[in-house]
Amino acid sequence: MESLRSELERIVTERVLPRVPRVERGWEKVGRGADGTPTMRVDEIAERAFLRGLEDRGLEVRVISEESGEVTVGEEPEATLVLDPLDGSHNASRGLPFYCVSIGLADPEAESLADVEDGLVISDLITFDSEGAPEDRPSGRPTVAMYYYGTERLPTTLQRRFKLRCLGSVALELAMTCRGILDGFVDVRGSLRPTDVAGAFGLGRGDTAFLFFREGRELEPEDVPLRPDFRFELAAARDEGLARELYDGLRRDVGLRRLQALFGRHPEGFDLHGLCGKLGEECAELAHAVGRGEGYEGELADVLALVLNLANELEVDLLDALQRKFRRVFECREPRERSG
Repeated sequence: MESLRSELERIVTERVLPRVPRVERGWEKVGRGADGTPTMRVDEIAERAFLRGLEDRGLEVRVISEESGEVTVGEEPEATLVLDPLDGSHNASRGLPFYCVSIGLADPEAESLADVEDGLVISDLITFDSEGAPEDRPSGRPTVAMYYYGTERLPTTLQRRFKLRCLGSVALELAMTCRGILDGFVDVRGSLRPTDVAGAFGLGRGDTAFLFFREGRELEPEDVPLRPDFRFELAAARDEGLARELYDGLRRDVGLRRLQALFGRHPEGFDLHGLCGKLGEECAELAHAVGRGEGYEGELADVLALVLNLANELEVDLLDALQRKFRRVFECREPRERSG
């Protein structure tokens, strides 16, 4: 496997990465990949250069790529390559130099992510392979990569403990997590594919905790088939407890701003004193409406809006405070005696 890894690294550094900055109009859509997403011109050229490099060097491998699906090069494959020919395509197409080629290495008959034994994540910035040693962690707040855009999740609790980053290349950020450059990674969009993570999984397995989820259910690596169209969520860190904290925290936190968007904001010009006075008025109206036993949804919404905005002005995470408050209430409450 070591000789194959060296050959692959040479193909990427000599054939693929030098082509990427020279692609004109790399952002143009030229088709649809095996993963079901649009293929950009820069993706197509990177994959073509990689496959041609395999052929020119006489390598016989089975390739599972997010662009072309499964391709066999040669007659008797000696390995399976789980390939993302260019992770960070949007960065590359805009001239942002944060992208990479990701390759997971497995046996020829590999069927799931559990079969990936080794990995390479190669960029113009840095190359990661399984022989690298973890970096010493700097002191201070942990730095994590976090993907939640397109969902209703907001890291209102997590952002107080962690420094958050979203750099646009999942494979590269996962590799940095495996090496300790980043402290963790979490993606709750439900759109990750095996080709995105196989390279980092191969180089970090044994040292890094990878937690896979699909539709709320935790998966083992053997539950993740090597299909470009299979989607999942992921949290990773060198400590499993941290990985779970990142995933659980982001999954349950819909965020103060989300609730404010639902219930509206307080009128402009109110200071803290004015907000408290207005809240008192709205609570009185709500109490009267509840007493009448008829429609009080509007009054309730007004009260919630004021409470949320008052908490925001005071820089209080209301959701976290409520969770802690009610947890304490239920933990301290005496069990009721059974009647009769």
